[in-house]
Amino acid sequence: MDYTEVTNPVYANATRTSIQCLVTFTGFPNPVPFIATADDPEAHGSEIYADLVSGKYGTIGPYVAPTLTVNQQYALALSNGLNVSSASDSTLNGNYPVSSTDQANVSSEAQYINIFQEFTTGGASITWADSQGTLHTFKTTATFMAFAKAVAQYVSGCKQTALLLQDGQVASFPANTVNIG
Repeated sequence: MDYTEVTNPVYANATRTSIQCLVTFTGFPNPVPFIATADDPEAHGSEIYADLVSGKYGTIGPYVAPTLTVNQQYALALSNGLNVSSASDSTLNGNYPVSSTDQANVSSEAQYINIFQEFTTGGASITWADSQGTLHTFKTTATFMAFAKAVAQYVSGCKQTALLLQDGQVASFPANTVNIG
């Protein structure tokens, strides 16, 4: 496609491999938003990118990461999982997922332990997967309960922060690192 003007170039990503700009194409009265990349399959796209990088259309503005909504910040905090370390049992060290399903599973096991003073397995230990799928063995119900408490407190801290932020207050999401002893 033929174009007559390229304006307002700004990097569209942090890696600086795409550039957002406005392009006025021949036959169109108004400029249209356009993302230019070096590997655009259309000749005009890669040409515009090369011209932008060479400075033909002025300085390219810096990439500005979009501001996350409170719900996105909350989801990101949970998706980062909980980094657990244990001074008494380093085999438990890992990053554990805390999605709503994971929370329910941890809570269910903790409730069973609280009622019956044993793991749901009926054995002396329970195996639990971290975020990467690595299995860790909790050798005592007390250690698992410390883990369950840490998960509950982290998730609650994230929920409380989200509520405060939605209310317009200043708050920070809690650190996702905990020592369970």
